[in-house]
Amino acid sequence: MQTVALSVAIVCLLAGAVYGGLMFDRPCPTNVPVKQYFEVDRYLGKWYEMQRYESVFEENFDCVQVRYTPNEDDSVQVSNSAYNLFNGSSINALGRAVLSFPDEEVVQGKLNVSFFGAPNDLSNYWVLDTDYETFSVVWNCQPRGEEQSEESFWVLSRTPTLPADTDVLFRIHYIMRRYIDRSLVRFTSQLDERCPVF
Repeated sequence: MQTVALSVAIVCLLAGAVYGGLMFDRPCPTNVPVKQYFEVDRYLGKWYEMQRYESVFEENFDCVQVRYTPNEDDSVQVSNSAYNLFNGSSINALGRAVLSFPDEEVVQGKLNVSFFGAPNDLSNYWVLDTDYETFSVVWNCQPRGEEQSEESFWVLSRTPTLPADTDVLFRIHYIMRRYIDRSLVRFTSQLDERCPVF
């Protein structure tokens, strides 16, 4: 059974980062602002997942970490790792990220992320806000017909807990109040002693 679950996760990741999110009976929201003057170099490094919409490829996984490292071709290597506290299985998925619109005068926090060599041609990782040093709020929405959409959402932290800084918490909650269904948010366990160091 553990092998089946891992295979399902890998198949979902093969399709890219966008499939397997939450389905909504509404079109994708429009005019969702992203981080302006986005700086890829400052975004690199290790992040811990704090909260998310549950998705097929992350279902039942905790201890989720992601590491962004530069490639020689100006793209970014993405290494996602996670651990299942219920059955002890783990996953590690390698991917590639590029800026969605690198030639714009004001670089936006929109990236194309794909895994296992899948086409890297879909803007599916939108950084709505980040200070690069403590937190990041990431969102994605893909249309699924005229009146449905599939959304993903993550809150990331540079440390296994969010900082207690009131400005950081305000920025995160401001976005969540406007664009996120907070009743569907899942908190990611990072402090369990079984969480491996990736």
